[in-house]
Amino acid sequence: MATTKTLMRQLVTAVVLTSLTLGQAFPQESALPTETAVTPLASPFEQQIPLADERFRIDYAVDEVTLVFYRKIDTPPVILILPDGRKWYSSRFPTDTVNWQTGDDFDLIRITKPMPGPWQVTGDILPESRVMVLTELTFHPEPLPAMAFIGEKIKVTGYLQQDGHSVEQHNLRSIVQLDVMFYSTNNAEYQNFGVEPVHVGEFLDDGKGMDEVPKDGIFTGMLTLDMVPGEYAPRYVVKTPLHQRLVKGDTLVVHEQPVQAHARVAEEEGAPHTLAFHMDETLIDPQSVVLSAQLNYPNGERQPIHISTAQGDSLEVSVPNYSFGVFELTGTLAATDVTGREFVATLSEYAFQAQRIVPPAPVVEELVAEQELEEAPPEETGMTHQTKILIVVATNLAIVAIWMLIMLLSKSPKRGRHGKKTPDNL
Repeated sequence: MATTKTLMRQLVTAVVLTSLTLGQAFPQESALPTETAVTPLASPFEQQIPLADERFRIDYAVDEVTLVFYRKIDTPPVILILPDGRKWYSSRFPTDTVNWQTGDDFDLIRITKPMPGPWQVTGDILPESRVMVLTELTFHPEPLPAMAFIGEKIKVTGYLQQDGHSVEQHNLRSIVQLDVMFYSTNNAEYQNFGVEPVHVGEFLDDGKGMDEVPKDGIFTGMLTLDMVPGEYAPRYVVKTPLHQRLVKGDTLVVHEQPVQAHARVAEEEGAPHTLAFHMDETLIDPQSVVLSAQLNYPNGERQPIHISTAQGDSLEVSVPNYSFGVFELTGTLAATDVTGREFVATLSEYAFQAQRIVPPAPVVEELVAEQELEEAPPEETGMTHQTKILIVVATNLAIVAIWMLIMLLSKSPKRGRHGKKTPDNL
């Protein structure tokens, strides 16, 4: 019994990928029957290879084989022993016919024209590994909506199949990477003409986020629509270390948000501001809008905003005018589009600024009036106060000068007609 448990803990996987396709994008190539491609040898368990043997047989008619060996994390790569006794290592193998990729817990080896016969592998192999033959691997994503909106997060599921059946090998799914890219259709009628491809999400089967059950074969993608509005063609990218395939989905149009905020800033001190929401009724049902948001004030306060058009709520919100600076709006929009699809989107960033209203000071008015008087022509203004003072001073000085001159003349001696002194001066 102990020996059996020991053998069960030491198993190896050899996965043959004779054709990796996505839906109908890549036609399936002719493949050998699974019972003749790879055959486990000396195994007491169905489709399992005990460590004591570590052997499998490759049929003579196989043109290309891909082997996947799962091992414990951070253990050395496996060693392959060929039917003729040669050994291949991850650091030493014929590069013209072999492509060898290693990870923390796997080795993925693709061999062109493999030698027929019994092969052997050694390494710290995981116990749950199995021998599998995959003749066709396909990915089937759930269709995307025909129209979507900026700010949406769309949950989409998909699944892998082998020969029309769900892939049951858990470890194989851990090697596959599923990304979603949006490519512009380069339609000149839309804003996204000529933009670069956008990575919008990936499909995972790890039981985290929106994925419901880990490793159940159902991959879940959360696609975040944060891009230039326009028409896009989604492409699903399936990657392994050795393979990459694409499939193109149906085109969709990503629109601007159908509800836009707009603020009317008060022009009088103390009067409230108004935050209004405008709807595009050509895109959504106007009676389906639900807004859950908050307005962040410059002073740190927050004003909650809850609007439901089905309940008759107004699309205008009054904002008290006692804080000055930048107001920022955040929140979510839920509505039903014109096709009947319900959606939820993060509101686009919106902000407005309010400044204190300061009336002109009287001193400023006086300075302006005085400046205007100084710049006006003299004939329009008459004499200024300073000019009048100067005239008065000059007049007084003139009077004093005349008086002094009279006094001097009155004190000078009298002379006769010929300049002689008169008797009065004797």
